Amino acid sequence: MQLELYFYNECGYSQSVLNCITNLRIGEEIIRKNIRENADYEKELVALCGVKTVPVLVVDGKPISGSEEINQFLVKSFLD
Repeated sequence: MQLELYFYNECGYSQSVLNCITNLRIGEEIIRKNIRENADYEKELVALCGVKTVPVLVVDGKPISGSEEINQFLVKSFLD
């Protein structure tokens, strides 16, 4: 499973997902794409979702938006 997280550090919702990733100890499993540090990542996000709202977790090419939805997916996928 390929996982990519679009985020930026100043976003509280992104921080929620990053904290979940840390707590699950799965940081090595996820490619992190900070849209504030790399304009190409922002362009990728807009091309994928039509907006630059973060966080977005892309799972095998399919986006999941929203911190609660992402956290639930991560817990279900990596804790169970």
